[in-house]
Amino acid sequence: MQNKKTFKIVILKHGGGELANQLWNYISIMAFGLEQNIPVCNPSFFEYHSFFRFLSKESFVTKIRAVFFRQTRRRSHIINKIARFKYSIISKIISKIHKQCVFSSENVENRSVFLPPTFSLPDKFKRCGNIYFTGWLFRNPIGLKKFRNELISAFRPNNHIEKKIQNIIGPFRKKYEKIIGIHIRQADYKIFKDGKYLIPQDRIREIINEYVRENIIDTNKTLFLITSDGPIDDSLFKNLNIYISGENSVVDLFLLSKTDVILGSDSSFGALASWFGDIPHIIFKKESIDWKYYSNKTSFFENKFSTLIQY
Repeated sequence: MQNKKTFKIVILKHGGGELANQLWNYISIMAFGLEQNIPVCNPSFFEYHSFFRFLSKESFVTKIRAVFFRQTRRRSHIINKIARFKYSIISKIISKIHKQCVFSSENVENRSVFLPPTFSLPDKFKRCGNIYFTGWLFRNPIGLKKFRNELISAFRPNNHIEKKIQNIIGPFRKKYEKIIGIHIRQADYKIFKDGKYLIPQDRIREIINEYVRENIIDTNKTLFLITSDGPIDDSLFKNLNIYISGENSVVDLFLLSKTDVILGSDSSFGALASWFGDIPHIIFKKESIDWKYYSNKTSFFENKFSTLIQY
């Protein structure tokens, strides 16, 4: 590697996804940076920078850009579309200037590209000053285990969000013996793959009932914390102690991570919350749930039924 005082990793371009897909990529690359003792910056993360502590380590330009994203919006929002388009022009120019030092995970097979210490870095990048990462499929499972504590610390949300999460979860921890996170992906799942991954809320209630029976849960001593990007029909969850979050995606991500287990949609969001909290993630399915598969799971694991995230 080059002199580590000047060498830098720049996450120049993500794959166009939203919070969770960007973060899976980010933490994997950050683990590589920690392995090599090289700083990592991520100007492409501007839509979410203001919600995390690491904004202070970014460039002046990135800090200015983040000022315009102090509330979360979906990528389909006109402001995000314009900002992403403008940034894409900048990233293309930088990619052309530093063509020999661009490391891409983009491939037609959508395969994960593994980073050190999981795998070895191609020799050609050892001659670069900076490495510019593009794409969303960088993964580093060994690095995520090795540097878990450092990554959890590095990706803490800002003080305002941490306080909000504690104000929500704290009283529930005193009142209930168990908190079960429920993550229901709705908005884009209505049209994505013709609704293949959209699970109706009445089916979700059935899955909750099955989970309660399988695990002999005392519902009187249990809170079901529901997060979703769409409206919740609370009448379907009667006879349960429920809390329906009305917070943004960053707050919901870390709220879910503070629960004891997540029952959720097949998405990278629930999987990431599971990783942050080191708790199980049970995937909703329209067909029967394989409860035997989940019976001994007590912490984060690579779920074989999680088809929309590559670990």
